[in-house]
Amino acid sequence: MNTNTRRLFSITNDELRMTNYRSLSVNICVHLWLISLCFFTLPLKTSAQIRPIYDNGATGLAQILKKLNTTASVMHIGAHPDDEDSGLLAYLARGENARTAYLSLTRGDGGQNIIGPELFESLGVIRTEELLQARRLDGAEQYFTRAFDYGFSKTLAEAKEKWDEKIILCDAVRAIRKFRPLVVISRFAGTPADGHGQHQYAGYIAPLAVKAAADQSQCSDAGAPWQVLKFYVSQGFRDTNPPTLRINTGKYDALLGRSYFEIAAEGRSQHKTQEQGGLELKGEQFSGLNLIDSKVPKVEKETSVFDGIDVSVKAIPGITGLSDNFGKEYFFEIQDSAELAMREYEPNNPQKIIPHLVKGLQNVRQILGTPFCTDASATNSGRGNCDQFTDAQKIAANQTFALLQLKNVEFNKAIIRAGGIQVDALADREIVVPDEQFSIAVRVFIPDSVTAKIQGVFFETPRNWSLTKTAAPKEITPSFRRENADAAEFFDAKVMAMSEWNIYTQPYWLEKPRQDSLFDWDKTYNNQNLPFSPPVAAAKVNIEIGGTVVEVTQPVEYRYADDIRGEIRRDLNVVPKISLSLDQNLLIVPRTGKAQTRKIVLSITNNSAEPVSGDAKLNLPEGWTSAKHTEKRFTQLSVISATGFKFEKISSASIPIKLSKKGEKTSVAFDIAIPANVKIKDFDVSAQVTANGEIFTQTMNEIAYPHIQTHRFYTRAETGVRVLDLKVAPVKVGYIMGSGDTVPEAIRQMGLSVRLLSENDLASGDLSRFDVIVAGIRAYQVRQDLISNNQRILDFVSGGGTFIVQYQRPDYVQKNLPPYPASMNDTQRTTAGTTARVVDENAKMTILQPAHPVFNFPNVITDQDFAGWVQERDLYNFTTFDAKYTPLLEAHDAGELENKGGMVYAELGKGRYIYTSYSFFRQLPAGVPGAYRLFANLLSLPKAKK
Repeated sequence: MNTNTRRLFSITNDELRMTNYRSLSVNICVHLWLISLCFFTLPLKTSAQIRPIYDNGATGLAQILKKLNTTASVMHIGAHPDDEDSGLLAYLARGENARTAYLSLTRGDGGQNIIGPELFESLGVIRTEELLQARRLDGAEQYFTRAFDYGFSKTLAEAKEKWDEKIILCDAVRAIRKFRPLVVISRFAGTPADGHGQHQYAGYIAPLAVKAAADQSQCSDAGAPWQVLKFYVSQGFRDTNPPTLRINTGKYDALLGRSYFEIAAEGRSQHKTQEQGGLELKGEQFSGLNLIDSKVPKVEKETSVFDGIDVSVKAIPGITGLSDNFGKEYFFEIQDSAELAMREYEPNNPQKIIPHLVKGLQNVRQILGTPFCTDASATNSGRGNCDQFTDAQKIAANQTFALLQLKNVEFNKAIIRAGGIQVDALADREIVVPDEQFSIAVRVFIPDSVTAKIQGVFFETPRNWSLTKTAAPKEITPSFRRENADAAEFFDAKVMAMSEWNIYTQPYWLEKPRQDSLFDWDKTYNNQNLPFSPPVAAAKVNIEIGGTVVEVTQPVEYRYADDIRGEIRRDLNVVPKISLSLDQNLLIVPRTGKAQTRKIVLSITNNSAEPVSGDAKLNLPEGWTSAKHTEKRFTQLSVISATGFKFEKISSASIPIKLSKKGEKTSVAFDIAIPANVKIKDFDVSAQVTANGEIFTQTMNEIAYPHIQTHRFYTRAETGVRVLDLKVAPVKVGYIMGSGDTVPEAIRQMGLSVRLLSENDLASGDLSRFDVIVAGIRAYQVRQDLISNNQRILDFVSGGGTFIVQYQRPDYVQKNLPPYPASMNDTQRTTAGTTARVVDENAKMTILQPAHPVFNFPNVITDQDFAGWVQERDLYNFTTFDAKYTPLLEAHDAGELENKGGMVYAELGKGRYIYTSYSFFRQLPAGVPGAYRLFANLLSLPKAKK
């Protein structure tokens, strides 16, 4: 949701009125010369499955009070989710109580997924959420650039080729100017010692971004300039030289009851798609940093990244470059209030410090309300003429107001926490559609010991929403389970019909198609760099406490009880009334001289609470026809398919559908008649439903796992049809699913049946019924039953079967699971680390055994079959192997030695064994023709001559 389209509804006890949204930041902007401050926002942490346990109760309030006493802030910069020094983030955020952020250039979209089949954009959504889970524990905030993780890269040159330096530089500059860190720490140094090319790029861009952030002439649309005072680079993975600063992140914190490293390890275990679960180690753990640049006097033998910087509140004008006299008395009062609150804080009597916090907040607001043109060289009460000030003075004032905004938020939060005030805003459903009325309840809970008065309830929503105050609903739960709020307001809400303001709730960077290796987010200015858009709707409750008004903001959520997991909360989402889904994203059609048929199933879901009816149809290429699928045979047929079904020529006709309630689904199966001798090319088959005067064409892709918040994004409901010159022998296939891939579906696309093998199948099933068994990616890492029954598989091979093993991690060879010895150790010690891989998807491929059936039966493989591959050639190759293996292919990246271990063949008894690290799990879903032809030959080996 683009926040430029949002407005606020103000509802008081006396009236319901619609007003233009004017937050404190907007009010401040009228006093500022640099309008770019108006885009300054605090990142909203979206609802997630991990609860911020260290931010709650007495411990959470104590941490806020510590934050009030400092202006310390630091940003860490890396390339991917999991690059961050988690222990350092936890130490800085919870030990130094600094505002802390991690800027990841990418969302990890090009990586692998150990928990499911999602790759690319879908995987990026999951990993964004996983970072948020980690941040909720370690206490940092999260930012991104628009860089798409295009996969493993060995050189900085390739990363520069993929990622436009001007664009990524300004994205990083915008993140720095938004967050305004005093210190920036780069995870990488920008050299080959960093590992692969994307790491090097992050290390390369970080110092450039720090420098550019302070330069008004650079990245003019990325906010007001900001001067970072100190720049560090983390000690490299292989750097044995002593760093200039060594921080013990394993230090125990009595307030938290754990060490910072323990907390960080818990957060890092949220990176579940990357198998980052680890031990929460106690005792000393160190992070090394090297100071590269400092705008403040250097301190010998540093103990903190903030050494040499006065991070007290009263020093704000000095940090930003204003005169020390600017608002001097107010800054000192703010500092005194924060110190008093910290000193007098009693965990069992937090209300005691509310007067100090209120006084501090009032002084912050006093300065924020001061017109910008106060003479920076005079006392606070003086007034001056804007024309008298230099650009530098205006920028300094701008930065001062920005830091005070942060203190305003922190004091506001501290007062709410000290008062024990809680606000809930709950909708009666998780998803809503345009024109649908639903209910929102806002409840406020105030402890008996606190005197507070509700001043008003407001909503921040898109402009095309309407809200009407209504009576409380009748309670339907037993009285002993009711929530008895101190104040409650109830509203009927409606998302008005489709308009320019209506955008379905989805990750903002996926609203427009990706441009190669960069996401297109030009029209989402207020969202740029954030993990996700702000919640679609949020309740804002103004509460008077201690003589001042504070604001509590609570996103509107849907809450329900899961019988196993307990209370679950989901973000409110706006979705289409009808969503469509075709059962196949890709159809592979071998070209023949005969007409063919393919079945496509269109699923239609009613997301509305109201009944919907209309017509569904497929849009087909010219000359193709479709009919509703039926198993009945006819004696008089207008068109006869190869399977004997009846087809009426209704390529533009439609099927009536009717769905009576929310969540109801229906499916329509179509048989598509594909003409004989169809051209070898790509075609599209799209679906649409016309209902109630609207046309629906989108698939709602839902990403849901227990450890993350559910997200939805939208793509066109279509199936790509790729006509290939493809043959495959009639073989029976068993598939051992590993960490998750769609290779079984690709095998079915070739016209073969596939059985997914269970633990019982491997342990005691009749494996001889299969001609070929295929092990999915990482199967030996996630299937203990496969390891336990590995000898049964090898016996299957000895008896005449064919076993194809797709890429596995190094423990596969370390545990001696292949039939003959092999190794995956990268003897070249390239930036790939300790395993060999070929990351250039266009790397030259050499067929080492041209006469081998893998390259001749039933498809003749040529150089053309290795064109158009995506992301990479292979990964986790054999590097050395027994002479009983025959290498079939050779490929290597530029400047590296030959590697013949990407596909090896061995005969074992009467059967055949193949290890192939070529990334079929990426190529087959992408419809790469040559990958289909080569994989078909591998599957056909049982029918080929030895």
